[in-house]
Amino acid sequence: MSAPARVLLFSQRGRAPLISRCFSYELEDSIAAVDAVDLIAPGYRHALGDLVYRVVNKAGRGTSLLRDLNPAVKAVSIQRRYPLFFAVFQFATDLPTLNALRGWRERSEQAVCLIEELWAQDLGRFASQLAILRRFDQVLTNCRSTVEPLAQAIGRPVRYIAPGIDAPRFFPGERPPERCIDIYNLGRRHPATHAALLDYSRSRGRFYLYDTLSGNLPVQDPAQHRELLAEKLKRTGFFIANKAKVNEGGERGTQEEVGFRFFEGAAAGTVMVGDPPDVASFHENFDWPDAVVHLAFGSGDVAELLDGLTQDPERRARIRTANVRNSLERHDWSERWGQILRWTELPALESLEQRQARLRRLAETIT
Repeated sequence: MSAPARVLLFSQRGRAPLISRCFSYELEDSIAAVDAVDLIAPGYRHALGDLVYRVVNKAGRGTSLLRDLNPAVKAVSIQRRYPLFFAVFQFATDLPTLNALRGWRERSEQAVCLIEELWAQDLGRFASQLAILRRFDQVLTNCRSTVEPLAQAIGRPVRYIAPGIDAPRFFPGERPPERCIDIYNLGRRHPATHAALLDYSRSRGRFYLYDTLSGNLPVQDPAQHRELLAEKLKRTGFFIANKAKVNEGGERGTQEEVGFRFFEGAAAGTVMVGDPPDVASFHENFDWPDAVVHLAFGSGDVAELLDGLTQDPERRARIRTANVRNSLERHDWSERWGQILRWTELPALESLEQRQARLRRLAETIT
C-alpha cells in the first residue's frame, strides 16, 4: 500500500491547457513521479470562465479586491493536512485562483509557490495579486533579477530556481535517431534571421522547421505535446535559442533571463545557436564550451556560421555530448525538486533517489 500523500500540488492545468504552460505541467508530472503527491487542478465554473478571469484580474489591479475574489474557478475544499503545499503559477495573474481553494493554508504545514515569469518592472502593476504571496513561507521564481525587489515588496523569502527539464524524456539515447531536421526555430523569431534561414535551407537543400501558427493555443494533452517536442528535438541538428522574451523589450525592460529553450535544446543534444543572456544565471547553468554558439538576435549572417559548423563534425559531437551529459547530471526536474526539499527541510523519498540514480547511469553511457 502506498504512503499517503505528503505534498498537495496546485496546478493551473484544469483551466488552462495551453502550449505555453506545458513546460509547467511537465515539472508537476515530474514531481508526482518522485514524491507522494495529491494534485489538484480545478477548472472554470462555466464556459465564460476565462473571460471572467481576465476581467477580474484587470479590474482588480491597484486594489485589495483580488486578495479574496475567486476569478470563476470551481471551489474546492481541502480536507486533510499536508506537510507541504506547492503551487505552480506561470504569471502573477494566476495567483487569485488560490481563492478557489478553501483551507489550503490552514491545512498546510509549509506553503511554497513558484512563479515562472515575473518581470521586476511589473511588481507595481500586479501589487494586488502579489499581496497573496504573503501567505506563503517561501516564493520561488525563474527570474533571477526579480528576486530582491519581490522580496522587498511582499516581505517574504524569495529564491531563484533555474528552469529544468524531463531529461530522460529528451535524452536522445545511446543510439540517437538521425537528425533529419537540419534547423529548428521554435516560437519567437526575428524576420531577418528567419528570411536568412529560409534562403539558406533552400540553397543548401536543408530541412528548416518553424512555426506557421501564432498564439497561445490549447493542446489536447500536455504530456503528449512535450513528448512530441522531445521527439522533434532528438532529430534536430541546429536549434535556435535566445534569451527569454528576446523580442519583447517593452515587456521585460532591460532585464535578461534564461529562457526554457536552452534546457530543451541541450537535453536533446542539439547544437544551439542564438543570443543567450549575459547574466550569472546563464553562465552558472551553461558553463561549458559552445553551450550556445553565438548568433546575434536579428542577424542574417547564418550561412557562414552554419556551414562552418556543418563542416566540423568533431566540434558538433563535442557540443552534443556536453549538452546531453550536463542536462542529465544537472538539469533534470528531480534536481530542482531535491533543492526545494532541502529548502523546506523535507527528506527525499526513495523514488527521487531512484530517478537520480537512473540519470547517473544514462550519463555514464555518453561517450
